[in-house]
Amino acid sequence: MRTVCLAAAVALTGCVVDDLDLSETDDAVTTTNRLAANRLAANRLAANRLAANSLTAAALTSSALIQTADGREVFSYIVSCALPTNHSVTVADSKGIWYTFYGEIGLAPGWQTGTPTVAERHWVTACLLARTNYYGVSVQLSMRGAHPALATTNTETTTYKVAEGAFYGDLFATTPSWYACGTKKWTATLAQDAQRTCTISQDGVTTMCGFTYEYFCGTNYTTSLNTVKAAACSNTRPPFSGCMGAEPTTWAEVITIFLKT
Repeated sequence: MRTVCLAAAVALTGCVVDDLDLSETDDAVTTTNRLAANRLAANRLAANRLAANSLTAAALTSSALIQTADGREVFSYIVSCALPTNHSVTVADSKGIWYTFYGEIGLAPGWQTGTPTVAERHWVTACLLARTNYYGVSVQLSMRGAHPALATTNTETTTYKVAEGAFYGDLFATTPSWYACGTKKWTATLAQDAQRTCTISQDGVTTMCGFTYEYFCGTNYTTSLNTVKAAACSNTRPPFSGCMGAEPTTWAEVITIFLKT
């Protein structure tokens, strides 16, 4: 598992203190460490073009992600999720201004110099979604999944014991997708108190962060119309895996979020 401490504004959350350092190579630029859900949504089509390139590819100099502050924020979190610490990517925008983006978690280290595998795209997507927060606040959380970069410690598992839900999808596909499911115990009241509502839906279609809502991760769900929704994931206990989306496929690259009691 991985603990991440993030601030968010409809934003990323998460404890390896997640203050992303986004700077020009000649002069530091102060930026927030928030990935707003609306910024992620607005840059999804630009992000999916990264699938054909390495993160250090010269093509990024003309990427829409690098041209705006919002796009650079999204890209900073892509690099943070994909690359491990002590790794970075430096690219220039169309005006010749150079920016450096730093790795942190290491879910797709090969993406630095080569095109990502499908699994790497899925892991980075799950990371981006899991670190999104609706309220714009800093929330300590634990990220867990079947990836070596998300290995847990005893301290982590005993400190972060409340499962919120799971995140998965592929923001880098030709048709981007993003999914979230919640645990049965993660009620709207608990979510609001904890300020983590990206697995909560008000309309049964999308979550409050705009992700496709897949209801409960590990148990069946009966709607107000007495329609039964099957559990989104194959295992009943978190961390979850084998989760379903709209596609006729099962997602193995799933990140489950745990919070402190």
